Amino acid sequence: MKNSDQSHSYVHFRFGIVIILSLAVMALDVRSKLLNDIRFYLESALYPVLVFADSPHAVGRVVSSQLKTHSELIKENEQLSTENFMQRADSLKLKDLEAENKALRQLLNSPIRTKNKRLFAEVIDVDPDPYLHRVTVNRGASDGVHEGMPVITDKGLVGQVINVNYAFSRVLLLTDPNCSIPVVDERSNVRAISSGSGSHDDIIINNVPRSADIKKGDLLLTSGIGGVYPRGYPVAIVSKVGFSDSQPFAEVKAKPLVDTDKMRFVLMYWTSLENSEDIKSLAKEQTDSKVILHQRKIKDLIKTLSVKDRVLDNSEGQQ
Repeated sequence: MKNSDQSHSYVHFRFGIVIILSLAVMALDVRSKLLNDIRFYLESALYPVLVFADSPHAVGRVVSSQLKTHSELIKENEQLSTENFMQRADSLKLKDLEAENKALRQLLNSPIRTKNKRLFAEVIDVDPDPYLHRVTVNRGASDGVHEGMPVITDKGLVGQVINVNYAFSRVLLLTDPNCSIPVVDERSNVRAISSGSGSHDDIIINNVPRSADIKKGDLLLTSGIGGVYPRGYPVAIVSKVGFSDSQPFAEVKAKPLVDTDKMRFVLMYWTSLENSEDIKSLAKEQTDSKVILHQRKIKDLIKTLSVKDRVLDNSEGQQ
C-alpha cells in the first residue's frame, strides 16, 4: 500500500510540476515573445503530420465537389452551346439589309415586327439514297413544326421541311435536285433561282442572262421572293461562271456554305405563319372596310327612296 501511495503521489507531483511549467511558459511567451522562433520551427516540422492527418477530409471534399459540379457543367455546356449556335445564326443577317429594312419602316411609318419564332433541332438520321439529299430532325408536330418551314444553321441556309410526323420531321436540303430557292447576288442584286445538282459540293444557278453582272466569289443570299425563305440569309458562294455561244443563259454554279454531310444542329423558323397572320389581319381590315362602305351605300339608297316617296305623296295631296 505504501508503494502504491508513493507512486500516486509522485504522479501527482509531476503533473503539478508540468502545469506550473506550462503556465510559466505561457506567461513568458505572452509578455516577452521569446518563444516565437521556437514555435515557428515546431509548426514547420509538424506541418507534414497535420497535412497527412487532414488528407482524408480534403480528398473527400474534392471528390464530392467534382461529382456535384460534373453534371452541372454538362448541363451548362449544352445550354451555352445552344445559345452560341442561335447567336451565330442571328449574325447571318447582314447589316446593310437591316439598315435597309429600318429605312423602309421609317418611310412607311410601319412598326417594327416582332422577332420570328425559332426552334433548335438536332439531325438524327440521313437518307441513305445517294440521289435524295434529305435529313431527319428530332422535332415534329408536337413542337409546332409544319411543312414548308425554312431551316438554317449558323453558316447559312439548309433547306425546308417537307414532311412532318408527331416527333420528327424530314428536311429537303438545298443540294437536292427537287429543291429550288430564290436567291440574289449580294454585290450586284441580280436575282436568280438556285437548284440542287445532286452533289453536296455545288448547286446550279438557273436562268442567269449572259449579260448579268455575276462573278466568281460573289455571295448569294435568299431573296425573300415567294415568302418561304426569309430574306438575307447566305446560301452559297459562286464557284463558276461560264458562257457558251449556243446557250442564251450563262452556266453558273455555286458552292453551298453549309456542309450538309457534317451538320448536327439546325434552326427552324416560323416566318410563313407570321406572314400569313399579317395577311389575314390585312384581309380582315379590307373586308371590314368594304362591308362598311356597302352599308353606307344601302343607307344612302334608302334615304333617296324615302325622299322620292315623300315628294310623290305631296304632289298627289296637292292634286
